[in-house]
Amino acid sequence: MTHPALEAQLIVRVGKGGSAFSVEADLSLAGGTLVLFGPSGAGKSVTVQALAGLLRPESGHVRISGETMFDSVRHENVPAHRRRIGYVPQHQSLFPFMDVLGNVGFGLPRAERSVGRDVALLMEELGILHLARARPDDLSGGERQRVALARALAIRPQLLLLDEPFASIDHDGRAALRASLKDTLKRRELPAVFVTHDPDDAIELGDSVVRFERGRTTESGLPRALLQRGETVILHGTPAGEPREEEGGRGVLRLEGATVEAPMGLLEPGDGGKVTLTLRTRPRARR
Repeated sequence: MTHPALEAQLIVRVGKGGSAFSVEADLSLAGGTLVLFGPSGAGKSVTVQALAGLLRPESGHVRISGETMFDSVRHENVPAHRRRIGYVPQHQSLFPFMDVLGNVGFGLPRAERSVGRDVALLMEELGILHLARARPDDLSGGERQRVALARALAIRPQLLLLDEPFASIDHDGRAALRASLKDTLKRRELPAVFVTHDPDDAIELGDSVVRFERGRTTESGLPRALLQRGETVILHGTPAGEPREEEGGRGVLRLEGATVEAPMGLLEPGDGGKVTLTLRTRPRARR
């Protein structure tokens, strides 16, 4: 019997007092790449950390390829280092005092950390073999991200978790990394969970997507169908600087290369040939 790559139902609580936040997630992945999609602060990263064993859920279960990693009823909780999960966090967390080779091999047994055949092939596949003796501070953002990915893959994981891995990469760099990651996952037939708020990431990489809102999984489906539904308005672009605060607690963030996906009727130019969209936010529920 073939088991799903991932089955998880979780309730995770983080913080205390007024800053407490809870996440309820229901995930299932037969194979391929599952995208966790939603705005910042919706609970995606908390969910991934719970899957990795870095946060202990309050209740629920996590099963990877049929093997139980966490079960609150049966009081089972496999430590993070024994879960055989590759994890690429938002910030690559590379060791600045190690070269690229040292960073890639860090999770391996000491005897396997030299440039053996498997490590060399992995680094060559990701285009970083020539950087083996370079230090992280000498690398570009895209190169550092490839090193972080190689480190996660070097342990031969049964599941790969990627938490906003392209967040600090420019548009062209994202496209190149996206293509490289897609090819690597397909070649290895490795199931993955990918966190993003970028529709392009979700559509290009995802075989399925789960939407997060306010700490809850709200719906799931095929990426293109879910993210391009008629009622959805999606604005994405590259920030051109930091947000600027204005009067009344409002802020302005300018975007480069911004695009809007919305029902066609909303995109018709008005007076002066301009398109104006008013987006209203719903107040967050108190927890």
